[in-house]
Amino acid sequence: MVSQNGGPYVLGKELTELDVRLYATLIRFDTVYVQHFKCNLGTIRHDYPVLNNWLKTLYWNVKGFKETTNFKHIKENYTKSHADINPHAITPVGPFPDIEEGVEQDISKLKVGSVKMPEVLEYESKL
Repeated sequence: MVSQNGGPYVLGKELTELDVRLYATLIRFDTVYVQHFKCNLGTIRHDYPVLNNWLKTLYWNVKGFKETTNFKHIKENYTKSHADINPHAITPVGPFPDIEEGVEQDISKLKVGSVKMPEVLEYESKL
C-alpha cells in the first residue's frame, strides 16, 4: 500500500492511525519475531525495502516514534516472559542496529519486497 499510495505513509501523504498501529507491530518484527517466534523466512530490513523505508521514515523523521520505542524493553518483554518458548530467557543483542539509518525520499526507487523461497512462491501461486 505504501508504494501504491505514493508514501511516505501507508495511505499516502498524511500520517494516520493505520501507520501508528502498524508501526507497533512491524518495529518488533526483525528485533523479536524473527528469532523468538521463528518467523525467519525473511526480514523487513533485507526482504521488504518499501516497508523498511517506511519504518525508518517513522522512526527517524517523525517526532514521537523514536522517543517512544525502547528496543531493550521490547526484546526483554518477549524473551523473559515466554518460558515455554525461551526457557533460559536469553535475549539476543541483535539485530544491530535495531533500525537502520538512511531514508529514501523517492519510494519509486524501491522495489516491493517478497520472500523468494521456492516453497513460499509455490504456495503463493496457489492463492
